[in-house]
Amino acid sequence: MGDSELADHNFELRLFEDHIYFRDGQSTVLDPAIRVIYVIKGPILVNGTQIEEGQGVLEQGEMTLQIADDVTEYLRWELVPAGSPVKDILSTFEASDSSYGQSLNKRADFVNLPDAETGIRLDTVTFPPGTRAYRHVHASCGIRYILRGNLEINTDEGLYLVEQGQAWFEAANSPVLAIASEEVETQFVRLMLLPVDYHGKLTITYVDPADDDKPRENINNRLLDEIVKLSTK
Repeated sequence: MGDSELADHNFELRLFEDHIYFRDGQSTVLDPAIRVIYVIKGPILVNGTQIEEGQGVLEQGEMTLQIADDVTEYLRWELVPAGSPVKDILSTFEASDSSYGQSLNKRADFVNLPDAETGIRLDTVTFPPGTRAYRHVHASCGIRYILRGNLEINTDEGLYLVEQGQAWFEAANSPVLAIASEEVETQFVRLMLLPVDYHGKLTITYVDPADDDKPRENINNRLLDEIVKLSTK
């Protein structure tokens, strides 16, 4: 992305997948940022509160992570001003050794958030085998991550398959048709940035109004839905 393109975007949404294999009770402190944690395998203590597997938490200030078991795996979204340096979380652990864990940079996407606040929503979407999300748009953008199974994603830019452990970005008002695996249940977790007017409301609109009356077989579980103040510093 060139400088002129970067100037059009004031924030960057990043997703990391952290696998920590340190001693029980080992901890680290992360600098203040708009940060969301979703626990894949846990639990983990976040600012003293235990977050279980399948749960999420949003923090804007300093974040203390304490390992509560032999193995902790979690997703970490960070919304930061564009151009902010990327820090290696493993280097922040006391007496850390890179052989005891890994932090994977799954993706980073530039976004334009023109208002002083934004909504942040974390949820999971579960598809029984062979089901689909009819072609639709969301009044939000965000990064999704496949927890299990796979999805065929059909957009105006093309068709691609996302599988377990892979992440993708969906822009606001970008038409998408998603078809789940025929063989196994598929589930993804997503972090969406949405206008504050959509707080507590659905962001989805179906491209074909006839799809509004079709049965919905996928299951949505909303974990977080909050409004945060933005800072470009």
